[in-house]
Amino acid sequence: MAFASRMAREEQPDTYRADYNALKDYCEAQSLAGYDHPFLWETLADFTIDDSAAIPLYLRALAGASDADMRDYRVSIRFALAQRHRTLGDAERAREYAIAADEEARQINDLELRRRISRFLLARE
Repeated sequence: MAFASRMAREEQPDTYRADYNALKDYCEAQSLAGYDHPFLWETLADFTIDDSAAIPLYLRALAGASDADMRDYRVSIRFALAQRHRTLGDAERAREYAIAADEEARQINDLELRRRISRFLLARE
């Protein structure tokens, strides 16, 4: 969380890059230690500037969010994948991920996330 908090406020590219690399190293170390929680990889992906580089990180997070109690993570990750694919111009994949997020979001209590997904699906970009 410390890396993410600093990165969210960071304006200097070199400092951002150093913090990003430290966060990446932390995620990899945690994975090697047997703690491969989807939160880590989703957070790293969220701070990955390059959409193409973020997608595999989100997919890694999604693969790790298979337990029934990780529905909130799956919804959030799928929605992030939809946004990244849209940015890359892949409207079809974006819509597929958004629909999957929307279907599963019906079973969570995060109304703001559900609204954002609905707006995303209704937007014509």
